[in-house]
Amino acid sequence: MDPTELARELRRDPEPKRDLLRSVARELVLPAFAFYMQRLPALEESIPDFRSLIPEPGPKSRETVEAIKLAEGIQKSLIQFEASAVTGLPAFTAETDEDIDRFALKARAHFSITLEDQQETRDARTFYVLVRRKIEEKGVVVLQDSFPREDGSGFCLAHRTHPLILINTKQQTRARRLFTLAHELAHVLMGMSGISDPFVRRNAIERRCNRFAGSFLVPQAYVPSLLGVPVTRDPDLDDVRWAARKLKVSQEATVLRLEQLKIYKNGSHSKWLALVHNDNPDYSEKGGGGKQPPAQEKVKLAKYGFTFARAFRQFLEHGIISEIDLYRASGLKPKYQKSYFEYVNSLSANELRNLELDDG
Repeated sequence: MDPTELARELRRDPEPKRDLLRSVARELVLPAFAFYMQRLPALEESIPDFRSLIPEPGPKSRETVEAIKLAEGIQKSLIQFEASAVTGLPAFTAETDEDIDRFALKARAHFSITLEDQQETRDARTFYVLVRRKIEEKGVVVLQDSFPREDGSGFCLAHRTHPLILINTKQQTRARRLFTLAHELAHVLMGMSGISDPFVRRNAIERRCNRFAGSFLVPQAYVPSLLGVPVTRDPDLDDVRWAARKLKVSQEATVLRLEQLKIYKNGSHSKWLALVHNDNPDYSEKGGGGKQPPAQEKVKLAKYGFTFARAFRQFLEHGIISEIDLYRASGLKPKYQKSYFEYVNSLSANELRNLELDDG
């Protein structure tokens, strides 16, 4: 709504129209009755924004606030109903590049993500699902939702026993989501809740998280095996595209990491940005026409993930939560709950290795 129009309507005598108040309440993610209270209700602060020079809560769109509230509601239910707790996560305290590289390799081993995993998965789409699944196998909840790209690429709700990551699907290829996932994992291992964009680096925390993400996804020791052949020091767009396919990460992550490792010469990332200009290939995924809509159980798995399915399936089976209460906590409609849970439970090791998931 235009601010001038809103100001005019709010000055109406004797009071603004109810429809207007409902619209404003929706945008502010508030109950409409809040406007009739004598005192302003206490509002929960948003999570810090790590894209700022000094990370602190900032204004967010309605869609982003709703995504945060969804994640908080799911995390609260997992804590309340005593879902299996995460234990033994390595703590991210490293600060120098060398120490971060060593820690990232240790963290990758903790999550059992091998060189063979990266070589044998078909592409970045399937490697993203594999990395997500292996992180979730250690108990970290990974969700997906869509909110304006201007509000960040994802966020994490750090917690000692029930940490949660949410990846923004808006204008992010699976390859870019993979880097976002590794970046948010760094925040989890630091114990720092917040919203981020890995390619907006205005403070030391984000730079450390980015270094971790690059080292976690493309360890220096793995590069010769993944690339297979020597590469040019001065890459063009085709060179970066080829290397990204081999590494199974996004093109921007590829050029950043290979420049970091001095495989590409200094300035390669800046040159690549100038070449792609306003058409960054990591922001749009080309889909084939004529495809059938994906099965809903796969859509739900893409949104809610593996840990959610395991935990809430048990809650339902043991009568700890009802289908309606599960819907209230997560937005997952009763008609989809059983098929989604059964689908996740039925996946074989072979099916999991090259599993592809659609947003729907």
